[in-house]
Amino acid sequence: MVLEVQKIQSLSAQAIENLKAIEKIGGLEHLAQLSEELKKAMADEEQLRAVSPMLPPYFAELRKNLGFLLGTAKSLQTHGVNRTKDIEGLLDQLSHIK
Repeated sequence: MVLEVQKIQSLSAQAIENLKAIEKIGGLEHLAQLSEELKKAMADEEQLRAVSPMLPPYFAELRKNLGFLLGTAKSLQTHGVNRTKDIEGLLDQLSHIK
């Protein structure tokens, strides 16, 4: 097996660029605000039921899914930061190989 240092270094640099893009995931504040507004609206469940009996469970399901989405985005950002550090460490190790 041949260790192709230059190829690994090149792919690592490209991977770091991909990870930097993941770290910059943003613009999700409107989703968080929507989730909060749905929570406020759910405080008066009777009023929601008066509009439509389907609204309370629909709002609850939507809030749950938005929460999952926001949590996943935050997790991706964290992984982006951590994997960038890992790959930078790999590049540092490879820089010593001639």
